[in-house]
Amino acid sequence: MKFIFVLPLLIVLTGLTATAQEAEPDINSYIARINNGQGEEVRSEIPTLLAKYPNNPGVLYLQGLVTSDGGEAVRIYQSIVDNFPKSEWADDALYKVYQFYYALGLYRTAELKMDQLRKEYPSSKHLRSAAEPETKGLAEERVQPPAPPAPDTTARPPVSEPAAPPSARFALQVGAFTAQVNAERQKQFFEQLGYPVEVLNKVKDNRALFLVWIGSYATYEEAKAGGAEIKKKYNVTSIVISR
Repeated sequence: MKFIFVLPLLIVLTGLTATAQEAEPDINSYIARINNGQGEEVRSEIPTLLAKYPNNPGVLYLQGLVTSDGGEAVRIYQSIVDNFPKSEWADDALYKVYQFYYALGLYRTAELKMDQLRKEYPSSKHLRSAAEPETKGLAEERVQPPAPPAPDTTARPPVSEPAAPPSARFALQVGAFTAQVNAERQKQFFEQLGYPVEVLNKVKDNRALFLVWIGSYATYEEAKAGGAEIKKKYNVTSIVISR
C-alpha cells in the first residue's frame, strides 16, 4: 500500500519539477532577438517578464540590455553581481559594468571591476577574449560583448577623476542621472544625512551623465560595508568607486 501511494506522489513531484524548469524564460532567445534588431519588441515585454519572474537574474540582465539610460543599466547589472553572484549572468553583468566606466574614462574604477572579474570569475569568457590575440578567426568567433575598447585618441581627453587624499581611495556612487536636477536632488538628500557628496559630469555616447558620489573610505571593504548600510537604511543601491 505504501508503494501504491508513494509512486503517484513521485510522479506528481517529477511533473511539477519539469513544469518549473519549462517555465524558466529562455534568455538566450531574447538576446538573439535583440541582436537581430528587435530590441524595442523585447523592451515592451520586459514588464511582463519582471512581473512573472521578479527575482530572475536573466530577466534583469535583459532589462539592462534594453535600458537606454547608461546609469540605470549599470545599476541593474551591479544588482545582478551583488544579489546573484552565482548566476550564469553575473560575469557578463560585471563585464558590462567595467565597460561602462571604461567608456566614461574612469579607468581606475574600471580596473577595479576588472580585478573583481578576474578574482571571482576566473573562467569567464570575457577574460579569455581580452587575453587572446586579435586574429581574424578569433574575432569572428566572438559574439558579445566585444573586447575592451581602446582609448579614442581623436576624441577629447577624458575628464580626470577628482583628486582625493591618499587615505580616501574609495567612494560610493548612489546615482547616475541624465538630468542634473535629479542628481542635485539626490545630492541634497545625502547632504541632509551628513554625508560628503559630490556630483560629477561625464559624457558617454554624446550624452551627459551626472554621477552622485558620497562618502570617503580607505579600503574597498569599508566602502562595500558602507554601501550595505545605506541599502539597509535608505533602500538606495550603490556601487563602489575607486577615486
